[in-house]
Amino acid sequence: MLIYAMAACFSTDDDGTVRLPFDLATGELVDDVWQRWLDWDPVRMVPDHADAIRSLRAIWIDAGRADQFHLDIGAEALAHQLTSVGATDMQFELFEGTHSAVEYRYPLSLAYLATKLTAR
Repeated sequence: MLIYAMAACFSTDDDGTVRLPFDLATGELVDDVWQRWLDWDPVRMVPDHADAIRSLRAIWIDAGRADQFHLDIGAEALAHQLTSVGATDMQFELFEGTHSAVEYRYPLSLAYLATKLTAR
């Protein structure tokens, strides 16, 4: 279900057809559909949006070190890519935890963002 939901986000045709990025029978990538997924990869998008990124007043990135979806790896890659294009107003943290029950992280992120966004 998760893969189908992601396909609905990244590779739905104009007529509403949801296309998977791989062949269900063989597992082989469907190159043109997979490219649509890659086009929406945040890490890959950074270079094309570097000027806008540098103009941001605050960026918060965090992930649990034991994230079930391995988003900690993606968070590290994104933070590295953002730094490489000169993003400076960024808070990045890997915390002990998973992808679940992270409500306790909300006050941290909101405090950081509120402070950065109200500062002039």
